[in-house]
Amino acid sequence: RFDGMYRTAYHSLQVALNKPFSNGLFFKGAYTWAKAMNEADDEGWAGVSWNDPAVMFRNFALAGYDRAHTFQLGFMWEAPLGFSVNGVFSAFTGTPNTIGASGSSLNARANSQTADILGDPVKLGGIGAGNPYYDTSTFAPITEVRYGNSGRNIGSVRDPGWWNIDLGIFYRVPVGEKLNLELRAEAFNLTNTPHFNGPNTSVNSSGFMTITSTSGNSPERQIRFGAQDHRIVVPER
Repeated sequence: RFDGMYRTAYHSLQVALNKPFSNGLFFKGAYTWAKAMNEADDEGWAGVSWNDPAVMFRNFALAGYDRAHTFQLGFMWEAPLGFSVNGVFSAFTGTPNTIGASGSSLNARANSQTADILGDPVKLGGIGAGNPYYDTSTFAPITEVRYGNSGRNIGSVRDPGWWNIDLGIFYRVPVGEKLNLELRAEAFNLTNTPHFNGPNTSVNSSGFMTITSTSGNSPERQIRFGAQDHRIVVPER
């Protein structure tokens, strides 16, 4: 609780996968299956979605930053003939969403309104205008003096997940007796996979459940080349 008011809870299963460097190969991986819950995501003097005593229990739900599955793997391979390869693979599920609705019929100051949920959300996976990411018929706006029956941060309506691969290839060329030249080729977001923002979650919007932008943390594939000298230190006899 924050200052005796707000609750938080976090539970997870964490698994590590490690191979010490041997025979030219090293890797280190980690998988987390987690569930984070709270009543408000903000720090400090946080506000909640519902201040009505009759529905304050609805505030305790999945945290807005909850990610059910997270996996990362880093590796390095020292190949024969002067080559080496290293990289990082990352993948994680998206964060949950609250399906908002107009609160004009509710007219309850300092309280949020959510849409009615009519069945299990169906993921369609569409991207772009006119191609909803979730089936919009699963939700309905509210025109009565009551709260919608969907809650805060629904786990079955999540933003798109991410996966990404960064890869580097290096080749060391001997130049004389005391110098190696290392040639480098590195690719970030090797597969040029877009990382999308979440869908429009306002049930009263004409673009409800559509995704029309990528995340600012989603760079296009970047490839760079370089060279670096490595001097060979020969111990004195």
